[in-house]
Amino acid sequence: MKSFKPFSTTLIGSMPRSNELLSLKQKLQKDSSLKEEYDKMVFDETKFVVNMLDKVGIDVVISGEISRDNYMSYVAEHVDGIKLMATDQILSLTENKGDFNKSLEEMDASDNSMNSPICVDRIKTDVELDIDEVRMIKKITDSDFKMTLPSPYLLTRSMWLKEVTGKVYENRNELGNDVVKLLINEIKRLVSLGVKVIQIDEPILSEVVFTNTNSSNSFY
Repeated sequence: MKSFKPFSTTLIGSMPRSNELLSLKQKLQKDSSLKEEYDKMVFDETKFVVNMLDKVGIDVVISGEISRDNYMSYVAEHVDGIKLMATDQILSLTENKGDFNKSLEEMDASDNSMNSPICVDRIKTDVELDIDEVRMIKKITDSDFKMTLPSPYLLTRSMWLKEVTGKVYENRNELGNDVVKLLINEIKRLVSLGVKVIQIDEPILSEVVFTNTNSSNSFY
């Protein structure tokens, strides 16, 4: 097992993407012929981030998550059975509009600017999530690097919409079992590829526990 020096440094969170990359990603959704150009720009901006972290002496570098819209929605781009929905779209489907609106206000997400991954069919549990990022980093640096994954709790809570997901999974626990399998399979792949640190993102568990324990549908 890799030993790190005390107080080793790394980056927590993502790095900003250029306006050019954001614009190109929007165009890519309508024109698949731009995929090669988009992939090259993702690689170039990832390379800039990794080289910057190396230059300033960060011990465990990271991709900067340049290819991700946010720390959990990118899963929907890789896994069949998950669909990105805007908050107003989710609101139109849920029967529990009061609790959902309250959760939007608590999470500062009421401006409809953040898409949430919603499970619309049974998910495949052996799908690559971070492997493209790993391949990019290994082309750029020999430094130790880490990869990040959303926690199984965060994914399960955000993906469960009773009126939609309840048609394909009996309950949220059954969905959670598949989410855990999905993440375990990915973690095994990451370890086999030499990833030294795997960060499990779980930013909202305490808020859910203490403020919204009984909600069946919420933004998270």
